Amino acid sequence: MSIRSFTLILLLLAVSRANAATQQAALPEITSHSDTSWHDLSFRIQQLGSLPNGAQLLRVAGTYRGAAVALGVLLGPSWKEGRLGADVPLVIYSGTVEVRSLGEQSDRLLAALDELYGTKQRATKMGAQTEFAAISLGGDPAHLRAAPVKLKLFFESHDENRYAELYLNIDMETGTVELAEKDPDYRIAIVRALSAR
Repeated sequence: MSIRSFTLILLLLAVSRANAATQQAALPEITSHSDTSWHDLSFRIQQLGSLPNGAQLLRVAGTYRGAAVALGVLLGPSWKEGRLGADVPLVIYSGTVEVRSLGEQSDRLLAALDELYGTKQRATKMGAQTEFAAISLGGDPAHLRAAPVKLKLFFESHDENRYAELYLNIDMETGTVELAEKDPDYRIAIVRALSAR
């Protein structure tokens, strides 16, 4: 191998590493929009794809104390249009959302939630997927690129101690996702719902 070829390979490797470092640095600290009493977590959308059945899968990521965290968000393929009442002009859509583990980075996110929420569940492994019922409070979940989508998620269980609610806000224009608390009383149930059983 010539010196010129070797130098070119080293340069390409350096550029590749620099790009990876830049992408990592560009990830938001997930707690950047939290305060001392509420933990609304911010993520960057890294990827959006569609499945053959029409479901949409997002990969979202951020950092927590310098370590990368990530998860998958699957919006179900069908969203039923409805209204809250005849005198309420808001159009809502109901469907399902799955939070999916992406491995080690999702496990770190779950441990971060356990720490931030102060739930002391010793959560270390995120479940492969957790399904939530969802209704939109703004935007159409079937058309994420049309406008920001604001979803309220419900983890339903026969055990009322495991029931939980939270918000998921998706803004394709800014490339951001927010996972926001509904009520601190749901913190333990959220951590349990997302944990591997």
